[in-house]
Amino acid sequence: MNPPKNAKDPEEWKGFFDTFSDKHVTLVTVALGNDELLNTLVAKRRDMKTLRGLLPKGVNISDEEALDGIVLNEHNRRLAEEKQRSCFAKLAGITITPLLRALGFSLTEDVIWKRVKDTNTKIKELEQKEYDVSAVFVTFETEQGQRTALEAMNFSQVEVLTNTAITADPSALFRGNTVLNCSEAADPDAIRWNDLKCTTFEICIRQLLTFGVTCALVGLSGYVLFLTRIKVSTTIFSIILSATNSLVPMIVRILVSYEKHRREGAMQASLYVKVTLFRWMNAVIVTWLITPFLVTLGESSMDLISTINATMLSEMLLAPFLRYFDIMTLLDRHYFAPRAKTEAQMLSCFKGGWYNLAERFTDLTKVLLLCIFYSPFYPFIYFLGAATLFLQYWMDKFLLLRSWKRAPTVGADTPRFSRRYFSTAAIVIGVIGAGYAYARSPFTFLCSCREGDCDGLTDSTTFTNVSLLNSTVLESVETPTEGYYYCDQKYLGFPPIPSKQDYSLQWMTPSQEDLTRTFGWFCVAVVAIYGVYALFSPTIKLTLSLVTGVYEPKGIDQRKDFSSGVGIECFGYIPSLEVDGFHFPLLACNIDDVDVGLIKWKDPNHMKEDAHRQYDEHNLIFDVSRERRNAVFSAVKHFPPSWCSKTE
Repeated sequence: MNPPKNAKDPEEWKGFFDTFSDKHVTLVTVALGNDELLNTLVAKRRDMKTLRGLLPKGVNISDEEALDGIVLNEHNRRLAEEKQRSCFAKLAGITITPLLRALGFSLTEDVIWKRVKDTNTKIKELEQKEYDVSAVFVTFETEQGQRTALEAMNFSQVEVLTNTAITADPSALFRGNTVLNCSEAADPDAIRWNDLKCTTFEICIRQLLTFGVTCALVGLSGYVLFLTRIKVSTTIFSIILSATNSLVPMIVRILVSYEKHRREGAMQASLYVKVTLFRWMNAVIVTWLITPFLVTLGESSMDLISTINATMLSEMLLAPFLRYFDIMTLLDRHYFAPRAKTEAQMLSCFKGGWYNLAERFTDLTKVLLLCIFYSPFYPFIYFLGAATLFLQYWMDKFLLLRSWKRAPTVGADTPRFSRRYFSTAAIVIGVIGAGYAYARSPFTFLCSCREGDCDGLTDSTTFTNVSLLNSTVLESVETPTEGYYYCDQKYLGFPPIPSKQDYSLQWMTPSQEDLTRTFGWFCVAVVAIYGVYALFSPTIKLTLSLVTGVYEPKGIDQRKDFSSGVGIECFGYIPSLEVDGFHFPLLACNIDDVDVGLIKWKDPNHMKEDAHRQYDEHNLIFDVSRERRNAVFSAVKHFPPSWCSKTE
């Protein structure tokens, strides 16, 4: 929504939306634009976690007043040990260690403690600020209540931008003068709470920058693959191809972490686009572009068919192998976990390997594109593709159940995005590639001289005393020898049909012309259908949204009360942050007015009589002064129905 900046009272929002509900509003979350404060608090938690690992076991890290002396003693002890190190260790200390510290790694305890104290000063400054409302999440008791509210506030974008209700009922205006931009929210897990404040302009600029870096990586990878295939071998080429396709999600993930997204689904879509671009270009387009035209068909190791075969075998065997032997996960479990100084550090080493649904979908579309694009040259590729998907499915299933950590719940956004744009695009690109493959055959740059087409390029041979099968003897027989001349089969316009050949440079046989004519116009039809399905329809909907509301209910009303599933299948919009290195999310709100069943997780190591207190260690509100907690953090208030209210 686009709420008024000072509308921080959940009771006010409940009163407004109760007018549309058939029962009542159950939960209201008023999110503040306090991302700078949240990021600073998370940075402190990370530094304190790192500091805990550098100090002796048993040190009470929460007693910050006593840490000055403890850090000083540990600093002196470390300096004394460094004086007794070997020459090799001292050499590494003056060469490699400074470089690592410049990059933020291998920091000493005194440096980290100084940074923590600087962070504390910054936190005290930030908690004195007033933060505006950035979004409001309203949970209705029934699905019908939600639909009624969305239909009542189904405004056009023009009405929202100008804050002018043209055709709306005045009762649908918040405070009687504000046109709200309401939409159905994503799942609670999919909300990125520290990015809600970001503007659309900032989001787009950051995505453009990361997309440019991704394109540069594609170009660099393509150049390396070109040198490998031309100067080394296709086997090494295919190994490097599979290795880069496995490593690129980690690189792109770092790039995407720089971006801002309000929903996890939007982040997944951005990651999907970049990983798909890299993998499609590497596996299909770059391979096709760096293959010399004259070695498209052939049996040597440098020819296209041999390269495709090696690539598919590598994707079938090497890619699942690399996913199984996740180096970072193995190091966490077998090296860092036994050396952890606290139970929390040890548990964080067993969170499991990272995976992303968007990244896994790119593997599916990549194999699909490989099969369709190269099937005219190598029909057996469909069997290799089926085997590849079969092995990848079972490897992913094993890792999902045994090794990978839980991913955020993003609903059906990623599969829908993949199916609408990229799975269909893979089929379209594959069909176009097949059309050009049929049209360019036989890939020789030679046109045969037909009768009367090229005088002077044909010759004849005379044979004398030729005996026929019926014993007839001919004194002489003259046979013409067919000639050839250069013709460019590589550069055809679109669509790839016979008429695109130059009049004097025609290499297609009559049957080939019939096939390419049919297939070429089929390519045009496929492109047109894709344009209407994937591009035209969303563009029309976007245009209509400017002048009229476009909300439509999705699915069937389940007719279930929200409160009947609390703690089982219904969870609330509780602001929290997933932070790498922490076993549980970090809460960013006061949960005293909330049923803990609305929180999707529990910490079994801190179970207490008062269920709310088990979350104190994981709540960022305790890192600021008591008197400012409610002012600088998002407000969450639960309004349970009378039949499920807890009695004291």
